[in-house]
Amino acid sequence: MLSASQLRRLYPAAHPDHLAAFAAEAAALFRLSRLDAARQRCHFFLAQLGHESCGLQVREEALSYSAARLMQVWPGRFPTPEAAEPFARAPEKLAEAVYGGRMGNDRPGDGFRYRGRGYIQLTGRDAYRQVGQIARLPLEEQPDLANHPAHALAAACAFWRWKRLNPLCDQGDFPAVTRRINGGLVGLQDRFAWLERAQRCIPWEENGPLALTVKDLKAVQTALRARGLYDGSIDGIIGRRSLAAIATLRAEEDLPDGSGVDLPVMEALGLR
Repeated sequence: MLSASQLRRLYPAAHPDHLAAFAAEAAALFRLSRLDAARQRCHFFLAQLGHESCGLQVREEALSYSAARLMQVWPGRFPTPEAAEPFARAPEKLAEAVYGGRMGNDRPGDGFRYRGRGYIQLTGRDAYRQVGQIARLPLEEQPDLANHPAHALAAACAFWRWKRLNPLCDQGDFPAVTRRINGGLVGLQDRFAWLERAQRCIPWEENGPLALTVKDLKAVQTALRARGLYDGSIDGIIGRRSLAAIATLRAEEDLPDGSGVDLPVMEALGLR
């Protein structure tokens, strides 16, 4: 499904071992996780991995921050330089402060032992246990497996299944996917940049009479906006707002019943 050359374009700084393993395992793992069933599932997944791992480069949370950076990353925990300084450049101490006693981390050292790893920064004993069960990997006992080229994609796909992210992809709700992964909207602009890159590097043709590219879908959104039916982003994501605009277009133009972008919609917008 994903060729080695496509992955190199998408993640050019990734280690060759990771790119080779990703390309070899992607078809089976995407099929198992139903990531191959829809354009947005595939693109959202690849984009989120791109952000979380800096293009498959950063696969382990270092937790070695300056005091100033600690105040940026955890402003609630470290509101002042005095509060942050004891944890600056002290990864194990910091891990216990920010991760200890939660996310299933109930033993001394768990915060550091179950720090973020892998393409999607798996964090916390509970996550390692749950994702490991889905992926059939002993991640709780051997957390470093989440970093290994042979297992990193399996762990990321299992995380995706654990968090039930495909329905949010089908709704076109990229921010909601981000919240479920991150707990907030940290890095959303960069995540959208990765999404645009994934859309560009991994072409996708839908099954059916229309083979629509992301460029086509952006044209649909642009045309809907020009008619005053759509005020969302021109991002090629056919989510709730795009679908609502298309439904209004169908009613206004008395188009046949349908779902999403089809030939009558394209023709009504002057795009065919």
